[in-house]
Amino acid sequence: MSPAREKSLDVLIAGTFAGRLIMSGDGELTFSYHPAYQGPDLSVGIPVSSDDYVGRRVLAWFDNLLPDNPQVRRGMAAEAGTSTGVFPLLARFGLDLPGAIQVVAPDETHPSEREGGYVLLTDRAIGARLRRLADDDARHRARSWTTRDEHWSLGGMQAKLALRRHEGRWYECTGSGASNTIVKPGAAGLDNQALVEYATMRLAAACGLPTASVSLENFDGAEAIAIERYDRFTSPESGQVTRIHQEDLCQALATPSSKKYTTDGGPSSVQAMELMRGAEGNSTGRFVDALLFNCLTASTDAHAKNYSLLHPAQGRYLLAPLYDVASAAPFMKKGKTYHLAMSIGGENRVGWLRKSSLERFAKIHGLDAGALIDRTDEIADAVVANIDAVLGELPHRDGIDRLTEVLRLRLLALCRATQRNIRVESTHFEAIDITRYNS
Repeated sequence: MSPAREKSLDVLIAGTFAGRLIMSGDGELTFSYHPAYQGPDLSVGIPVSSDDYVGRRVLAWFDNLLPDNPQVRRGMAAEAGTSTGVFPLLARFGLDLPGAIQVVAPDETHPSEREGGYVLLTDRAIGARLRRLADDDARHRARSWTTRDEHWSLGGMQAKLALRRHEGRWYECTGSGASNTIVKPGAAGLDNQALVEYATMRLAAACGLPTASVSLENFDGAEAIAIERYDRFTSPESGQVTRIHQEDLCQALATPSSKKYTTDGGPSSVQAMELMRGAEGNSTGRFVDALLFNCLTASTDAHAKNYSLLHPAQGRYLLAPLYDVASAAPFMKKGKTYHLAMSIGGENRVGWLRKSSLERFAKIHGLDAGALIDRTDEIADAVVANIDAVLGELPHRDGIDRLTEVLRLRLLALCRATQRNIRVESTHFEAIDITRYNS
């Protein structure tokens, strides 16, 4: 019996042929840059080089382009009539991926040379898809997020759609058509979670943190959060969508999506801070602000896949805007200890940040401890000052009003307690249990 033949896929970055992804007969992946390529690096960990990249780093990078949820991958594979492996799924769903990456078979016309399509969608059609996604997610059913004519993929666990928004209308992207908006119905099992995510994102922006633009949408009764893709630029004149290259921190640090949490062996705040040292655009300060904001808003799911790097050119990168931030505060149950996805100075428990945590973090990373304490105070003040206006943007009806009041009370209590705890010595520290605060 002859050995299995190797297979290859062309990899494009911003429409330019960058290199080739090769799967050997035994399933090992190799990435090789094309000698003429001069664009942005595929990754911080896979810079432009004449050498081949083989094995774990390559697998982790391309694996993170696909949904984390194995049920969704099974649904995608069933729709495509293929297996759930990274290579075969990218061969079918690689035309609209995170960032500026596109993947296509060598014998096919490159996406830059063929037209992508857009199909106008009604609110009813989008609402039906969102309800189906939410139901499948809740029941753990294998179902693709895409339709038969769509060829996009996104990482992450939460159900979502990738659509094009233009002049107030919504479009399904077919072929190589580029999406510019991600639409999410909210996390399964948490009523009105999309509203909380919207409020948290708006609060981050109000506090001065670079954050993707968001809106609340109602599609035939299905509420969702719409997030403008920071890795896309839509021309206001023509409506043409341009892809911008990026990667998440799991990709940058060669970590599979199954280990996106620090507690699972994934990237820590220490590793992320080391990565930011080589970044442009005050990325270190912005990442510290994000850690502090997540701590002060009990946004517990800020793992490595919820931070990304933009690659404007070869050898250059910077922290992307925040794009997936959601407080868990209104959903927290009494009697449980909740943890942040990344620690600050070794402390990851909600309500436990204190002066010594910040001093330890500052020492590890060569920061001024006093300035870090002051910055924590400033962000807490900003949360307190802006929360009422942000929550006022949410619809008012039974259930939501109580949810937003619980969110408000718990975040105010958390910020005020933290402001006290970062100014006193450890002998006077008192952790706060925000689940005691209810409407």
